[in-house]
Amino acid sequence: MESKRIISVLAPYHIDGNILLIFLQKRSKDMERLPNYFGFFGGGAEEGENPEETLKREIEEELNFIIKDHLFFKKYEFSRKIMSVYHLKVEDNFEKQIEIREGDYGKYFSKEEVLNEPKIIEGDKMILRDLFNELETKHNISNIN
Repeated sequence: MESKRIISVLAPYHIDGNILLIFLQKRSKDMERLPNYFGFFGGGAEEGENPEETLKREIEEELNFIIKDHLFFKKYEFSRKIMSVYHLKVEDNFEKQIEIREGDYGKYFSKEEVLNEPKIIEGDKMILRDLFNELETKHNISNIN
C-alpha cells in the first residue's frame, strides 16, 4: 500500500472592508500537479520534517517570505494525501513583501470567487469554505454565502 503524501500549506488572508480575501497560487502550465489551477502555497514534507518545518521551508522557497505569527487551522486527510492547513493574516502590501518563485502569480479570492472558480479542485474548495467560515466568525464578518 502506497503511503500518503504529507503536505503543509498556507492561506495568507486579509480583510478589505467587510470582505475576507485569501491569497492563492496560480500554478504554471508546466507544473507536475494540477497545472494552470489555483491552489495553496506550500508543498510536501521532506524526510524527517514535521508539518511546521515543511510549511516554513516551502513558503520561503515559493514566496521568499519568512513566516511568523501563522496559526494552525486543521489537518485534512484525503485518499492520497494528508494536508496541514495554516493561515496568516497579512497586510494590504503583502504582495510587495513577497517574490513569487513558483507558479505564475498569486491572486486574492473572496469566498464567492473560490466557490465559483472552475480551476480550484473540490478538495481545496472544501478546505477554503471551512477556512472562510472560521475566519469570518473570528473577525466578525457577516457574509451571506
